[in-house]
Amino acid sequence: MDQKKIGSFIAARRKDIGLTQSQLAEKFGITDKAISKWETGKSMPDLSLFGPLCDLLHITLNELLLGEFISDENLKEKSNQVLFEVVTSWLGKDQWELKTDSLAPVVLSLKNIQKVYETENTSTVAVKDVSFDVAKGSFVGIMGASGSGKTTLLNMIATIDKMTSGLIEIDGYNIAELPENDLAAFRREHLGFVFQEYNLLDILTVYENIELALTIKQTPIDSAKETIDDLSKKLDISNILDKFPYEISGGQRQRCACARAIATNPSLILADEPTGALDSISAKRLLETFTMLVREYSATILMVTHDALSASYCDKILFMQDGEIKASLNRDKENKQEFFTKILDVMAKITGGINYVS
Repeated sequence: MDQKKIGSFIAARRKDIGLTQSQLAEKFGITDKAISKWETGKSMPDLSLFGPLCDLLHITLNELLLGEFISDENLKEKSNQVLFEVVTSWLGKDQWELKTDSLAPVVLSLKNIQKVYETENTSTVAVKDVSFDVAKGSFVGIMGASGSGKTTLLNMIATIDKMTSGLIEIDGYNIAELPENDLAAFRREHLGFVFQEYNLLDILTVYENIELALTIKQTPIDSAKETIDDLSKKLDISNILDKFPYEISGGQRQRCACARAIATNPSLILADEPTGALDSISAKRLLETFTMLVREYSATILMVTHDALSASYCDKILFMQDGEIKASLNRDKENKQEFFTKILDVMAKITGGINYVS
């Protein structure tokens, strides 16, 4: 993508609708300097601002990313050009390494999961007859729009919410049979979490946040230090271990959350929209971190997302709509671009043409 061309287009549209840089900045709660960087091509708006910016400037997303108006007769050709450029620049060009370990043990197994919310007058089915398995060393995504039931499903797997019926097993444990008093210990021993909002403790340094998880598991001090040193090098956070979460960037905080999640060697890491609060560069780096954890630490990750770009890093996608798994897609020998295209195709079939790219 030509950032200077995009910047000039943003500037021209801003002027056309009669806004100053300060007025545009005020609408998005950012600085005049940020707008100036957009318009000179020195930086791009965060992904979260693409939609609101297009609405404000009365342009389509394709026109924004192309940096020019698109006529009706050129719509398909130009849209495909934009899509190719976005995917290539964001995902890179690496090849996928095909996994062939069909004998890997099953870490997570769901059978006929139902979740029904009852009120005095209504009964709402949030999750309906969901079944799937996740093998050790897998990176599985659950993809769907807001309200599709994916976060409800994740909360049941996390033992935060209870299912109405069905079976969930983690490492062979039927979580419905665990006594209430044992759930916290079970989460501590078997689960790691990466949330959209980081959930780091501001009163602790980065090192202490990671160390806390190991201390709760009664890990010896020397062993804990060795684990933290190793993870911090792999995740490129060694130079911020003595800083507090409020002193570092969102991307750095999320990598710290990853270190905390993997430090205790959990059976399963649950990630709920982990890129939602990140800019595009930090989001890409976080997803690369996830794939590194799978590759080098044999981590097993289940990620909820609504975003096809994020989903393309997974090796399997489950597509959820109206509380049901409507389709699944395994990544075979495709690189990320090819897998991304397949994801869009499946989403188009399920939703009648609405693609999930944010």
